[in-house]
Order: sequence, then C-alpha cells, then structure tokens
Amino acid sequence: MDLKKTLSYIISSNIIDNSLLDVGEVIAKKGFNTSRKDCLDVLDIYGVKRLKDFKEKSIKLILFYIKVALKDNIVTNEEIKNIRFLKLLFSIEEGDFTKDKSMSNEVSNIIRTQIYLMYQDDNKIDSQESLHKVNLQEVFGLNYDEFLSLNNNAALDAIERGADWLELDTYISGDEYSKWRKKNELDIEPEDDDSSVLDKRTRHISQKVKDDVWNRDGGECTQCRGVENLEFDHIIPFSEGGANTYRNIQLLCEPCNRSKSNKIG
Repeated sequence: MDLKKTLSYIISSNIIDNSLLDVGEVIAKKGFNTSRKDCLDVLDIYGVKRLKDFKEKSIKLILFYIKVALKDNIVTNEEIKNIRFLKLLFSIEEGDFTKDKSMSNEVSNIIRTQIYLMYQDDNKIDSQESLHKVNLQEVFGLNYDEFLSLNNNAALDAIERGADWLELDTYISGDEYSKWRKKNELDIEPEDDDSSVLDKRTRHISQKVKDDVWNRDGGECTQCRGVENLEFDHIIPFSEGGANTYRNIQLLCEPCNRSKSNKIG
C-alpha cells in the first residue's frame, strides 16, 4: 500500500489528532521526501524541538500504519519499505515498541492474532507464512527471544488442536510444553504425556522441505555456488534447537558444511 495513500487514510479516519495529525499530513503530502526538519517545523508550535521527544507518539503513528497494512493479514514488500522509512525518519530502534507496557501488550496481541490465523487453515506453517513471521518480527523491532515467546504460545495452541509439532517452524522443548499444559490446566495422565515425545527430536527433513529448499537455492551451495556433494544444512544448528523447516534449511557442499561446523549461518 502506498505510503502517501495510507497516511491520508489514517488522517481521514480521525484516529489521530493535534501534533500527530500535523506530522501525518506532512508525510501524506511529501512521502519519502519527508525530512526530519519537515517534521520539526510543524512540531515547533507544540514546543517539540527534538524528534527524540516525539518518539512515543511517532511509534503510535507507525503502529497505526502497521494495523492498516495488516488488514489483509500480510505485509507486502512495499509496506515493509514504508515501515522501514518511518522507523528511520523517527529513529525507532529495536525494543522501542515494547518499552511501554500498554504498547507492548497491543503489539503482542497483534502478533498472536497473526500467528493464530496462520495455523487456522492447516495447523502448520508453510514457507510463505514463515516469511510473514520474519516480517512481523522486523516491523515491530523485536529481538529473537521476544518473538520466540509469542510464536511458541501460538504454536502450543496449535499442538493442542492436533498440529504436528515438527511442522510448526519453531522449537518447543518437552519441558516448555509440559509447563504450558499445566498453566492451562490440561490434565495429563503420565502415560499420555507428550513431553517425552517432544524431547525425542529428529534430524529428519521431509522430502517436501528438501524439494522446496533445492528449488529455492537453485541446486547449488549457498556459500560457494558449487554443485558437487551437496548436503541439507540447518542454518540454526539442530543442537541449538534449529527446526527442520524450509526457513532453517539450506544447501551447502560438503567442504562448506564442514567448515561451518556447529555455527549459526
């Protein structure tokens, strides 16, 4: 969705006012040509001399943009570009969306809803949905642990509905699963406890994932572009909890794979 059109829509929706409205109008008019000076010029009447002092409100403006972008439950490349521009304009950094408790709760609800919708159709995450999760983590500036916590809550719900935990694009330990079951007051007889199964992780990569990775990487090593002695490698090592999913598997030739050893990448 076009940056100018989206900001015009937000302005016309009467969900922002005063200083936020004035800044929004500038961006709706100038788009990517908007400078920090342009913003400060309209904020001068509000006594704002530094954009740093406007950060809390600018985060709200970006959040409004993200909500509009997610109306179709996906973030396009153009929308990601627009969000990156807004974050750069207002110097929004990783963690800024979660510093305020109220804002953090709102972000959490949005992400949980998005991941829940991904599981709704088939109780698993496909390659396109994996990319959408990566985009969500980026636009909200969440670190790995913050996003993993939100992601795993949704994944555990999917497991309870009968999902195959090997197709959830994440790693959930048996201990984490047991704690979740207990927290949600789900009675488990000892012989029915799935935690022992979850701890018995396997390196097995499904044929579909192998086929998709082979096509994505063009049948060549992603490091040296060689085509001999190719192997399917875990980007996040299996020993570190890496999943057997499309997003976490890459093609490496045997020499590159051996030189990588147990490192991430």
